[in-house]
Amino acid sequence: MRGSSVALWCAAAVACAGAAWAEDEGIRGFAPERVEAQRTIEEMLIGSVRRDRLRSFHEGLSSEPSPAGTEADLRKIRWLSKSFGEMGLEVEEHWIDVYLARPVTGEVEIVRDGTGEVSVGLSVQEGPIEGDPYLTDEGLDIGWSAYSGSGEVVAGVVYANYGRRQDFEALREMGVDVRGKIVIARFGGNYRGYKAKFAEEHGAAGLIMYTDPKDSGYVRGLMYPDGGWATPEYIERGSVKTLDYVGDPLTPGVAATVGAEVERLDPEELALPRIPVQPIGWGAAHEILSRMEGRVVPEAWQGGLPMNYRVDGGDALRVRLKVEQDRRIMRTANVVAILPGAKHPDEWVVVGSHHDAWTHGAGDPNAGTMIVLELARMFSERVRSGQPVQRSMLFACWGAEEYGIIGSTEWVEEHAEHLGAHAVAYLNLDMAAMGPNFRASASPSLRALILEASKLVASAVDPERTVYEVWSEQSGGTPGVRVLGGGSDHVPFLMHAGIPSMAMGGGGSSGVSYHSAYDNLHWYRKVVGDDYKPAEMIARVAAVALSRLANADVPALETGAYTEVVQEQLRSLSKMAEERGLSLDPEALSGALDELRSAHTGFFASEVNDEVVMTPALIGAERAWVEGPEPVERPWYRNRFIASDRDSGYASWVLPQLRGAIESEDQTMLDEELDELRTVLERMARVLREAAAE
Repeated sequence: MRGSSVALWCAAAVACAGAAWAEDEGIRGFAPERVEAQRTIEEMLIGSVRRDRLRSFHEGLSSEPSPAGTEADLRKIRWLSKSFGEMGLEVEEHWIDVYLARPVTGEVEIVRDGTGEVSVGLSVQEGPIEGDPYLTDEGLDIGWSAYSGSGEVVAGVVYANYGRRQDFEALREMGVDVRGKIVIARFGGNYRGYKAKFAEEHGAAGLIMYTDPKDSGYVRGLMYPDGGWATPEYIERGSVKTLDYVGDPLTPGVAATVGAEVERLDPEELALPRIPVQPIGWGAAHEILSRMEGRVVPEAWQGGLPMNYRVDGGDALRVRLKVEQDRRIMRTANVVAILPGAKHPDEWVVVGSHHDAWTHGAGDPNAGTMIVLELARMFSERVRSGQPVQRSMLFACWGAEEYGIIGSTEWVEEHAEHLGAHAVAYLNLDMAAMGPNFRASASPSLRALILEASKLVASAVDPERTVYEVWSEQSGGTPGVRVLGGGSDHVPFLMHAGIPSMAMGGGGSSGVSYHSAYDNLHWYRKVVGDDYKPAEMIARVAAVALSRLANADVPALETGAYTEVVQEQLRSLSKMAEERGLSLDPEALSGALDELRSAHTGFFASEVNDEVVMTPALIGAERAWVEGPEPVERPWYRNRFIASDRDSGYASWVLPQLRGAIESEDQTMLDEELDELRTVLERMARVLREAAAE
C-alpha cells in the first residue's frame, strides 16, 4: 500500500468499524486505486463457476466407499493428486501413519431369558433399495462405531434418551441403575462418542445407538426412496473417540508424518471406549424397545415409534451385543494443492474439506470437497490468464477426518511454525452444499467479510435476489454469522493454532443421509437436487471471500469485532456463575476491551503505509489468543477465545476456560483465568498499537 492510498482506505475502515457493511464504502483492505480491478476479478470468478465441473468432481469423489486407511482411500488420494496436477498446481501429498480402526463384526440379538438362544436377530447393515445402485456396492461396511471396545455381553436393557450427561443424571434420579446393562440411546443431542463415554462412566456393559423416526424418520417426512428421510434400516456410522485433543490418538501435539521419529502413546492407556458400541436402524431398535416392560419414560424422552417408550426392559428382556474391531496404525494422506502468491508467497490463505467417508460420501464430505476442487480450478485458470493472487492459496483435501479430525490436525502440527507466523485465514467447506439456504459460522474478525461476499452472489433459493437478501429474510433481520462449533477440520486451525476460521454452506433439503449407506449420488441428486445450484452458490460466495483475503493490501481481519462477543459472553457466564454460587463481574474486562477497541481504530487510522508491517500485526493480534500458558483444562485447545463443548463435541464454548471453571465450580480457577484473558486482550491491543507507531 502506498502513501495517500493508505490514508483514504484507513479513513473508510475507521468509518465502518463495527458497523454493517455499506455498499458505497469500497472493499475493505484494498487501496482505492485497486478496488475497481478487484471488483472485476470477483465478477469473473462469480461467472466462472461451472456446474458441470462441480458435477464431474462430485462423481469422481463419490465413486466408491472410501474409509480412511483402505485401498479405496489410497485410490482417492491418487485421483485427487492427479486432478490438482492437471490444473497446473503444485501438489503435496502429506502422508501420515495414524491409529485407526476397522470393523470385523457387529452383532445384536434378542435372546430368550435363561437359555441364551436367539429369539430375534437384528440387522446391522442397510439392504438394497430399488433404483439405488450404490447400496449393493461390495465396498460398503456394516454399520459400526469406530474405536468401539471389542467384546461380547448379554444383559438387560436401559433406554437413556439421547445419552447426554443430563440424561444419565436423570436416570440416576429415577433410581435406574445402568451398571451391567446395555444402554440404548438415540442419535442427536450430542456427539455419539459422549454417549459411549457417559454410558461407560455410569457402569454400562454396552451401548446401542439408533436414529429415531421422530428426529430423522417418517415423523419428519417421506422416507427414502419416496422422500429423503431415514428408513427403518438407516444406520449412522461414526467415530466414538472422545479424547482431550483431536488428531492421531497416539501423537497429541506432534505430527505423525510417515518417516518421522515419533514417540507414540500406548494404545492400552488411551481413554477410548472399552465397552462394545454398535449402531442399528430404528426398525431393529423397535424390536428391542417394544419388548421393554419397565416404567414409562418422561414425556420429553418419547420418540416417534408407535408405542410407549419405557426406561428399562424388565427382568425378562435380554440382548446379546458383540463387537470386534481391529485397531492399529494405518496410512493415509492429506492432499494439498498450492497456488503460489505473486507478492506475499509466505502468507497463506487455506481452504479445505476432508476426502475420507464412511460410505460413498456424496453428502459428507463431498458436497463440500467438490467445491474445493472447483475453487482450485477457477483460481488456477485466473492465474494462467494473467491475474495472479498476491498471497499463496492452499486447496486442501484432508484425510481421516471422520475418525476424529486426524489428517488436518497432523498437517497443522507439522506446519505449526509457519502457520503461526503467516497464515491469514482458513475456510472449511465440509458437507457444504446440502441445500439452498445459506448459513455461515466464523471467527468474529471474519464475519464482515462473509456478509460482504454474500451481497454479490445470487441466491439458490431465488436468483433474482442476493444470498444476503434471502438470508436476511430467513433470519428475520440482519443475518447472523454464528460462532464455530466443533466436529470438523477448522478445529486444529482455530482452536489449536489460533488462525481465524470460517465455514459456509447451504442446507434445507428434506431428508438425511448422514454417515449411512444412503449417502451416495442417487440420494443426493434426488433429495438435494441434480442441478448443483446450491454448490454453485457456495462456490461463488467462497470465491469472493477467498479472493479478498488473497489479494488485499491488508486482509480484512476485524480484530475489534471480538470485543462485543467477549462482553456478551461475560454477561452470560456471570449469570451461570451466580447460579453456582460463584462470582464473576460481567464488567471485569471492560477496561481491556475498551483498550482493544481503541487500538483497533487507531491501527487503521494511523499513517503507516507499509502492508509488510500491517498484515503481520493483524496476524499477531489474532495469535494472542493462543499465546501465554497452556489452559489448565484440555491444554491442546490453546485458543482462549473458543473451544469445542466439553460434553457435546459439536457445540462450542466461547471463553472456554472461564466456562470450564464455572462448570467445575472453582472460584480460584475462575479468577486466574479472568486475569489471563485480561492479559490476552492487552496483548492484542499492544500489538496493534506498536504496529501503528512504526
